Amino acid sequence: MKFKALIIVFSLLTLSACISKPSRPDVTVLPEPESGVIVDPPAAQKNTDAAVNEVILADIESDIQGPTETQIAPTPTDLLGRMRRGFELPNLESKYIAQQEHWNSTHSTYLKDLFSRATPFLYHIIEELDKRQLPMELALLPAVESAYKPEAVSRSRAGGLWQFIPSTGRYYGLRQDWWYDGRYDALASTKAALDYLSSLNKMFDGDWFLTLAAYNAGPGTVSRAIKANKARGKPTGYKDLKLRLETRRYIPKLIALKNIINDPAKYKVSLPYIASRPYFKIVELNGQIDLKKFADDAGIDQADLRHLNAGFKRWATSPDGPHRLLIPLNAEGNVDHAEVAIRSAPSVNFKSHLIAQGDSLGGIARKYGVSVSAIQKSNGLTSTRIRAGRNLLIPVRGQLTDSSRVAAAAYSDASTASTHRVRRGDTLWSISRRYNVQLKNLLTWNNLSANHVLSLNQIIKVIAN
Repeated sequence: MKFKALIIVFSLLTLSACISKPSRPDVTVLPEPESGVIVDPPAAQKNTDAAVNEVILADIESDIQGPTETQIAPTPTDLLGRMRRGFELPNLESKYIAQQEHWNSTHSTYLKDLFSRATPFLYHIIEELDKRQLPMELALLPAVESAYKPEAVSRSRAGGLWQFIPSTGRYYGLRQDWWYDGRYDALASTKAALDYLSSLNKMFDGDWFLTLAAYNAGPGTVSRAIKANKARGKPTGYKDLKLRLETRRYIPKLIALKNIINDPAKYKVSLPYIASRPYFKIVELNGQIDLKKFADDAGIDQADLRHLNAGFKRWATSPDGPHRLLIPLNAEGNVDHAEVAIRSAPSVNFKSHLIAQGDSLGGIARKYGVSVSAIQKSNGLTSTRIRAGRNLLIPVRGQLTDSSRVAAAAYSDASTASTHRVRRGDTLWSISRRYNVQLKNLLTWNNLSANHVLSLNQIIKVIAN
């Protein structure tokens, strides 16, 4: 724009110079002004100068004010469009990217299933990235980590959408106890993951490829690889480092997904339309509630409720919070049915007590101001015998509903439970057959998904029938 303005000015000045040299006798030549005297130009020249000034001023104003309203691209109404607009990572050349692009685009159900699982959580993740002004590629990280499964558990005991190991999760504020594990909480784990990624990015001087490699392999591993390359006089970029194969394939998986979203036609794939609006609403609780009873009262599918609130490990929400639930929005975009059910839900108040050496049921009952029989009913105990190292549910206030009592007995660590240490060749199915228990119960007692891969020496809890 400035260049065009300069051309116009130059042309007009040239034209003005030509006019000032008389070519015909009827053209009036202005005398040279005396020193300090300003001579007004003729009206025609005034108009020409005004036009030039308007061009220059308009150009300056556009630079100051930015693009006009018609120049601003409309905000996409779909989440993949929003994500596409926020991509920032540079191109990366890797044979693994091409391999992954081919696999993703030729497996017809992969992308469909992936984005179906992503839909409940993607809007929240993109909103959080927007607030922090972080690259939108990070919204694809749960695809690589957990395939957008909040209940996912890895062989290294990493869990949740963002696959935090227990120690890193605790460091970033994700509480993990008998009732609740923040690594599986979509809200808490997203905040922790973005905190962690921001910290890593600062550590690696804004290099997002090194940041992502450190998220996968650990910052210590990447730092040591950089140090080793420096000592040998080698470059220290992500592609130059000697990293394990898993980490070398890790970022290409993310970039391959980004490339497909950026240009689906190139890969001959059709991507779903995911509306850019919330999938769930956060509803505050007055205290601990029975999840099964609430789901029944609110008319919400129990599996859907647990999927959105995977951080709660037991049959009820945690007595220590968070005192909120994620409720799926209905077609009208509200959760009136759930809010009514919450207001009328009886408060269920329990504490988890870890039995110490020398504890007795009577002593525990006196400590919490409840009866021995109440503790027995809450935990399905037929005697007063208890074992150190197990947990008891303590009803600190209110009465147990029938569903709560059944659930408490099913989930309690203090029932006749034993443990199985995983050996080579074990599967969840073989363990359930060995102890004559149902596979679904085994998964529930250990908070595992059906596709969980066992690791050697892993401890599996089994409650005898």
